[in-house]
Amino acid sequence: PAAEQKKISFKLKTCAGILNANTDIEAFNKIISNLLSNAIKYCDKQVILSLSAINKEQSRFTVIVKSDGFHIPLEMKEKIFESFFRIKETQKQSGTGIGLALSRSLAELLQGSLTLDTNEENMNVFVLILPID
Repeated sequence: PAAEQKKISFKLKTCAGILNANTDIEAFNKIISNLLSNAIKYCDKQVILSLSAINKEQSRFTVIVKSDGFHIPLEMKEKIFESFFRIKETQKQSGTGIGLALSRSLAELLQGSLTLDTNEENMNVFVLILPID
């Protein structure tokens, strides 16, 4: 509904098959909700959510959230995960600056990781990697 209201393109890409992961569903939902909420809030026209193929050797799966809009600078790559930090260019949007810090903490509690991939020039790409078990 938020994507429709803002008239943005929202795409969901999934790998073939069913993924069953033994994880804390409440923590997982908080992470995904925060990433999607931020993506929609700060994007210009497009958000892409994708679930990558399972890495069976490492028993991990990856969720990637991409959005256009103000591109987070490389020097802010780690700073954005600090509590209460907000990028100057996005401060006109409502928010407290704790969502990404909380999401990263929850990912780490689940024995995973949450990072910003800065290799894509036109998109902010958040990468969540979690264990299957």
